[in-house]
Amino acid sequence: MSVTEVLREAIQGEIEAQQLYTEAADMVQAEHVKQALRELAQQELGHRVALEKMLANPGQMRYSVRKLQEETVEDFKIGDHLVVQPLGPNSTFQDICIFASRKEQQSHELYRDMAAQNEGELREVLEAMAKDELRHKNLVEGWYEEVVYQEF
Repeated sequence: MSVTEVLREAIQGEIEAQQLYTEAADMVQAEHVKQALRELAQQELGHRVALEKMLANPGQMRYSVRKLQEETVEDFKIGDHLVVQPLGPNSTFQDICIFASRKEQQSHELYRDMAAQNEGELREVLEAMAKDELRHKNLVEGWYEEVVYQEF
């Protein structure tokens, strides 16, 4: 695959994720859960816009990749062993966080594995995308931690 093809695939993935979170927000009943899902949908839209900018401007892509390469992102693995429940009308905020954490983990692993099979600029782009997905995972896992600790 070329860098352009990878970016187009990633953009499509962000579109699908945004749709998933938007549809889930329409389905759930609790307003605070709806709000969290809408926020996740907005973040996916932001990711899509960033990828579209990278696609349109190779200089922007190199800058974004370099910036992500400089970042240190650690996987805290908070959601790795939690049970994912299908999203439904009675989903809780915790359910949403666990679901989103797993989704981001899967995206991270996909890009990481693709990077391992490539070289050069394509590898660097895929590694940066993997790191960005891990950042997103950390965000929703942070939300999960806030909820868990607020309950105790």
